[in-house]
Order: sequence, then C-alpha cells, then structure tokens
Amino acid sequence: MFSNAHRQPIGFGSSLTPLGKSMLIVYAAVYVLELIGEQWLGLPIYHWLALSPLKSGNFHIWQMFTHPVIHDPGAPIGFLINGLVFYFFAGTIESALGTRGFIRLYIIAALGGAAGGLIFGGLSSFGVPCAGMMPSLLALIIVFGLLQPESTILLMFVLPVKAKYISYGTAIVTALTFLAQTNVHGAYHLGGIGLAWLYFRAPVRWLDTDWWRWKSDVYRRKKRRAGFTVINGKGNGDDDKPTIH
Repeated sequence: MFSNAHRQPIGFGSSLTPLGKSMLIVYAAVYVLELIGEQWLGLPIYHWLALSPLKSGNFHIWQMFTHPVIHDPGAPIGFLINGLVFYFFAGTIESALGTRGFIRLYIIAALGGAAGGLIFGGLSSFGVPCAGMMPSLLALIIVFGLLQPESTILLMFVLPVKAKYISYGTAIVTALTFLAQTNVHGAYHLGGIGLAWLYFRAPVRWLDTDWWRWKSDVYRRKKRRAGFTVINGKGNGDDDKPTIH
C-alpha cells in the first residue's frame, strides 16, 4: 500500500507532533470527565459510549464514533499504559507515513476493531462492550515492525528486541489470548490489527482513499466524453470533417 519511495527514514521514539499532542490531550480530558461522571456523579458514560454488541439491545449508532475515545473507568493504569505506548509510537509512525497517512491508519484500525467486535459479538455469546484506543495502538506497533524491522526496542525498558519480533509477537499474543478466551476484547483488537495490515500491505488499493478519488475522477471524465456524439457529414454529400457535438 505504501511504496518505499513514500516512506521517510524514522527512528523509534520520535517526538510527538502537534497532532499527537492534541490527541493525547483529548484522550486525557475525555477520560478525566468520564471518571468524574462515572465515579462521582453516577452517570453511565461508558455504557452509553462504548461499542455494545448488536444483539445486546444497548447498541446505538453513535457508538461507532465514540468507542475509540472512551476507556474503561475501572482501569486507570491501563489507560496510562495506553497513553505511554501512544507517546512512543505515534510520532514515529506519523513521521514515516505523513499526517494524512497516520490519520487514515489510525481511523481504519478503529473501524476494524469495531467490525471485529460487532461480528464476533453477533456470532457468539461472548460479547462485551468494546472501547478504547487499543486497536489503533496495536496497529501502530505492527506497522512500526513492518517499517523498521531491524530497529531495536527496549522491551520493558530493559530487554533489547528487534521491532519485527515485537510486531510478530503482538499479533501472536493477541490471537492466542483471544482463542484462549482470556482476552474478552480479543476480536476487537484483532479486527484493528487485521484491517490496518490490509491497508498498509495489501497489493489491492481498495482501502486507499486517494486511489478511489482517482478512479472517481476517471469515471467522471469518461462519462463526460460519452455525452459527445461524432456526426459524419460525408453520408449526406458533405465534404466537411466530422463534427463533435
């Protein structure tokens, strides 16, 4: 999906861009408001905004847009870890793909997570509300391993591991914990990883908005040309050249 000519050299831990800083601020502000609403005012914000299974009776269309920015109010440590992972990887990926490419990847992973969670929730009784930035975060980790497979990352800030092994390990652990039913959001996470991988690596361009825009422009030009008719006047004894109307 992304040719080497469009990739910029990157290093792990690139500084957050203005976009990354703004996203972290929004995430933090939303989570603080959520904690105040849930824990102090008794408002079921997570219940309203997290992505509920279709057959649960609690699904609402707005949850397709709110689930990526809402997080479990009972897991503040998990939220802080997510924010730390975002801090380390977001600037790096944005430097490589550009701001537009980063936003596309991030949104596509969130949509993939929603699709995975809804599909699995509809096919099983193991459906729970899904929310959070984790599908997009996992996608960033996977893509970093694809961009810079030989780069070294200090796992747990101690153990040096090549990025490609972090990438493979992330996908394998997510799949295994899902199959073992120890990760209730496994389908949500795998959906984000899968769709992000397709967007980044698949040879087809059906997830590339620029490609669809180009195809639409080609179609419009062909349609305009089809509205013109060539009239050959020679059949009427006219020696003039054909006229386009």
